[in-house]
Amino acid sequence: MRIFKWAIFLFLLAAAIGFALQNDQPVSLRYYFGWESLSLPLFLWAFLSFLIGLIISALMSALSKVDLHAQIRQQKKLIAELERKRPAQRTDQSPSFLGRK
Repeated sequence: MRIFKWAIFLFLLAAAIGFALQNDQPVSLRYYFGWESLSLPLFLWAFLSFLIGLIISALMSALSKVDLHAQIRQQKKLIAELERKRPAQRTDQSPSFLGRK
């Protein structure tokens, strides 16, 4: 499996290098209102777009993880509260759906 991962990595690296060599022409991006960017090679713009997307997705994932941890903390508090109330209830009664009274 390790060799397979390295083979995929090397293939993707070779594809990225080939893309960079084929797309080295300077390009400037045009925005709204007549704004224009620096003139950089096309492969750099593609790399920057990929990098920005990677950073945004990592931030969104981190925010989601924080939210999930908050939910877990809230659920643990609720469980602890219910566990404290549980001994106060009568334990000798079985639920009626089990057929015992």
